[in-house]
Amino acid sequence: MANKKLFIMRHGKSDWNAQFKRDHERPLAARGVEAAFLMGKHIQSIRQVPELVISSNAKRAADTIDIAISHGSWETRLEKKRQLYLASAGEASEIIQQVSNSVKTLMLVAHEPMCSSLIAELCMGAHVKFPTAAVARINLNIDSWAELDSDTGRLDWLLTPKSLVTDYIK
Repeated sequence: MANKKLFIMRHGKSDWNAQFKRDHERPLAARGVEAAFLMGKHIQSIRQVPELVISSNAKRAADTIDIAISHGSWETRLEKKRQLYLASAGEASEIIQQVSNSVKTLMLVAHEPMCSSLIAELCMGAHVKFPTAAVARINLNIDSWAELDSDTGRLDWLLTPKSLVTDYIK
């Protein structure tokens, strides 16, 4: 039986036409804002709000989770880390392994290709297409975050904004 749950969320659609000096500062597009709003509401409605969220501090990722938390009325702790910006799956795993064992449910908010690579690493090579603002839940058969390793997880579900049929999308 899985003892820990890891949620992985990719930032919302970014605005390549906006003015920004560095990729780290690239903002969300209107579609990204709408998707973050939708996913935040949906995660709350299915009672899957994580206890702790660790997000990349890149503008598009930070704004995605800020919108999701705010509009979903999540009661969660939030940490933003530069180390998740352009992190590899291995680097993300190292961040996860440092999480307190008192936390049972954790969400990472980051970028591709790390999101799909981490799922493949943890879930026996599972290959998933991971679009913007998607959220995956992995059940982990570990007692401690420090035990996180290859093939310790099972992909339980993957939600995309397009997969949700709700009143939020017209």
